[in-house]
Amino acid sequence: MTQTNDQHLAIWSRVEKTPTDAVKPAKVNGQNITAIDTMHMVKLATKIFGPVGIGWGYRIDVDRFDQGAPVLLKETVIGHEQTHTCQLTLWYEWEGKRGEVTHFGHTRAVYMTNKGQFITDNEAPKKSVTDAMKKCLSQLGFAADIYTGLFDDLGYVKLREAETRLEKAEDFDAELQKYRDDYADWLKRECDTLRHKVPHPKSIQLAADTMLQRINDRASVARVDPAKGADMIRKAAEDGIERVLAERQQQKQQQEEVTHG
Repeated sequence: MTQTNDQHLAIWSRVEKTPTDAVKPAKVNGQNITAIDTMHMVKLATKIFGPVGIGWGYRIDVDRFDQGAPVLLKETVIGHEQTHTCQLTLWYEWEGKRGEVTHFGHTRAVYMTNKGQFITDNEAPKKSVTDAMKKCLSQLGFAADIYTGLFDDLGYVKLREAETRLEKAEDFDAELQKYRDDYADWLKRECDTLRHKVPHPKSIQLAADTMLQRINDRASVARVDPAKGADMIRKAAEDGIERVLAERQQQKQQQEEVTHG
């Protein structure tokens, strides 16, 4: 990565990972999603840019209610659902320059439930503002792991849980040593599998590629350089492939001896 790219990703790389104690499962329009705590986003933006109103903030450009789907009673329209819409521009100061990001937030304000009851959500405007603000921050990389779907990966979530526990541990050194031991055990176990247990060269290579994709995150939790572990995995894969080919050659020779015996 060039220096220019590093500079372009300076904000993103600092805010893309989300602690697991700042998220919770939620259901929106029948879909299960991972919702991030609003105050976590506000605090993180304040940490990066400065106090709200000085280092960053927002203005509401559009604030309206839109007519939604018709509500029918015996094929007669008796009303319409309403959705609150907010267009918000988030501004921020970064390295002496001012930036702006614009996005929309939407919230069902008046709607009929599955039980046939009308609901009016008096908090709809506030929810729309929050929705738009989070979307604006996501464009800068805030909680990118959520918005890119990484939290749908159970393995990734487990790693983030480990990092969250480490960041909040009372005895940081002891907790860090625990994760380093876990990393070393994982590395040894995976290398042993590649060397001795996978029966096909192609399967060995596929397994090694999967491990190499995961090693950066695991090494990050343990605060170690992943390069050495990656080399160990590649060497174990080579040894495993050599083992399989040698076994096949030995089997071939034994079959030939039986055939010509």
